Amino acid sequence: MKLRYTLGIPVVAALAVVGWLALRSDPGVVAQKGGEAAPKSAERAGAGPRVSGRAGAPTPSTPVASAPTAPSRPPTVFDEFLRAAQYRAIYDRLRNSAEGETAEGRLVLWEVLRNCATVTEGRRYSYRPPVPKRDDFLAGIAPTDPQRDARIAAYDAFVTNRCQGFEGVAIAQADLDKLLAASASAGDPRAKALSLEQELWMARRSQGRDSVVLSDNHIDTLKQLANTKDPEAIRVAGRVMANSWADTSIRLGQQQVEQRPFMNAWLVVACEFGQPCGTDTPRLQQACALQGHCSAQTYPDYVYHYSSSPHESQLIAQYRAVLRNAIDTGDWSQLSIVRGLPSTPGRITFVPGPR
Repeated sequence: MKLRYTLGIPVVAALAVVGWLALRSDPGVVAQKGGEAAPKSAERAGAGPRVSGRAGAPTPSTPVASAPTAPSRPPTVFDEFLRAAQYRAIYDRLRNSAEGETAEGRLVLWEVLRNCATVTEGRRYSYRPPVPKRDDFLAGIAPTDPQRDARIAAYDAFVTNRCQGFEGVAIAQADLDKLLAASASAGDPRAKALSLEQELWMARRSQGRDSVVLSDNHIDTLKQLANTKDPEAIRVAGRVMANSWADTSIRLGQQQVEQRPFMNAWLVVACEFGQPCGTDTPRLQQACALQGHCSAQTYPDYVYHYSSSPHESQLIAQYRAVLRNAIDTGDWSQLSIVRGLPSTPGRITFVPGPR
C-alpha cells in the first residue's frame, strides 16, 4: 500500500529533526557549561570528556527527554546470555534440564553452541570482525591519546573469550539446526526471526544473492515478529528487511529507503524496546577500541555523534518514527514494497555482527 501524506514537506522535515533531537539524548547525560554533555562516570571508567563525532554537531544546553521506551520486564535467560562474560555456566545449567527444554532455553543453547562448539558436518557462515593482536593494537595508540585508557579497556572487553571451557564440545550442524527449529516451533519470536534469516542466507549462498527474493510472505512474517515488541526479534527483522534482495524495493511514500539509515533506525527502535545498547555491548566496545569513539553512552548516541551525516540523521529520525508507530499500532501502511525494480546501486549487505 502507498503512503498518503497528510502533512506538508516542511512539517515532516521539522518533525524529523525534532524527533531525532529527542532520540539522541540519554537519561544518563547531564548538561555542562558550554553545551558539552558529560557521561556518568560509572558508565565507563577512564572515559575522556564527551565530544561530538561530527564537527559542528549541535549539543543541547539542557537535557532533552529521551525517546519512549518499552515498560521494564523481568530479566530472562536470554537477557542473561546477552550480558554474560562467559557462556559455560549458562550452558551447564541449561543442558539436560527442564529450563533448557523451553523455547527460550533452546534458543540460548543454539546461540551458545553456534558460537562456542565445534560444529561438524559443514559449518554455516559465521561473522568474526577483524581485530588486531593486542600488542599491535597498543602500538597503534599514541601515549598522549586522551581516550587511551578507555580504548584499552574496551578492547579487552571486546576480545574476551566467552567460550572458555568449550574445548572438546562438538555438535552436528543438523542437531544445531534442530535446536533453533524447536525454539521457533514453540513460538519464540526471536527464534522465528533467526530461522527466517538463516533460511534466506542459505538460499543466497546456494543460489547467489541476485536470485533470492524477499517474498510478500517473508515481509508479512517479519512485520508480525516485529509487532511482538521483542527487541531481538525487532533487531533481526530489521536486519533482514534492510538488506539487499532481488526484486524487492522498500519505499516510504514515493521514496525508496536508504539501507544504512533504515538499518540504524531498526536498531534504535530495538534499543527503545529493551535491547542492551550501552557501553558494555560489543558494538560500542568495538567502536571505542578500534576507532576511538568512546564518548557515546548508548547506540543511538553513537549513531548521531559518530556514524551518520546530517542527511542520514534526518532519515533515521523519519524511519524510526514510522517503524515505532508501526510496531506500536500494527499499522504498516506507510511502508510499501515495490517489485520489478532494478537493484539499488552500491548495495549494502548486513551480515550478522556484534550486537
